Amino acid sequence: MQVLTPLLPLLLREGVTYQRLSIELKKALLEVAPGVLLDSSVRLNDSSVSTLTGIHRKDVREWRSAGRPRPQAKTFGAVMTLFTRWSTDPAYCDAKGRPRVLDRKGGPGTFESLAASVSNDVHPRTVLQELIRLGVAELIAGASESDDDRVRLCVDAFVPRDGTPEMLQLLSDNVGDHLAAAVQNVLGATPPMLEQSIYANNLRPQSVEQMSVLARKVWQGAFDEIVRKATALSDKDAGQDGAEHRVRVGMYFYHAPDQQP
Repeated sequence: MQVLTPLLPLLLREGVTYQRLSIELKKALLEVAPGVLLDSSVRLNDSSVSTLTGIHRKDVREWRSAGRPRPQAKTFGAVMTLFTRWSTDPAYCDAKGRPRVLDRKGGPGTFESLAASVSNDVHPRTVLQELIRLGVAELIAGASESDDDRVRLCVDAFVPRDGTPEMLQLLSDNVGDHLAAAVQNVLGATPPMLEQSIYANNLRPQSVEQMSVLARKVWQGAFDEIVRKATALSDKDAGQDGAEHRVRVGMYFYHAPDQQP
């Protein structure tokens, strides 16, 4: 259970008791069990799910008849994608590669066109409202009624305000995919997924700070290159047969006294 231990303080602070956690764990087991059974060529029914998970057949039957996870809202994904493209696409950056302040409405190079290039399912106004609510963008009102409003990014990385549901969503998405990559490797994925880290100890606080600065510098360079390639491939593949896959590439930096996990 070492994997779960770092998450427990957050769960307790969020009011997740043992009873609530056990309910969510039961749902999660029921959601993944059918895939495990199918991969093992075992017949899928209430009995096989119950045997695999240890959950009573009555609960399995109730879940199979009514319980299914709700689809994730599209707005958050559109907001993240827009932020990333705005931060890296030359069409929306200045000569130094910094995100430009954009006219809110109009043709190419405006916030409206940027939002439309990211998603046709979410209105540009909705995306803008979410960016402002999360504190990662601000609206600059025109100097007069004849002047258009403009939009400016407020931060260098997509980090919503502390305590927002979006922070928890980011944790779920990022850590979930990281853990999934590691699990696939343990299960013998071919070829193995990229999942590596560098560990060092016997460091002074000053050295930790130097490592932190280096990690952020390296990540920024990798971030820009990966986003450019991912954006180009996504635009190219959109609407093509087989364009049903996703990727997530990340990097993390953590430090603590040696005796702590």
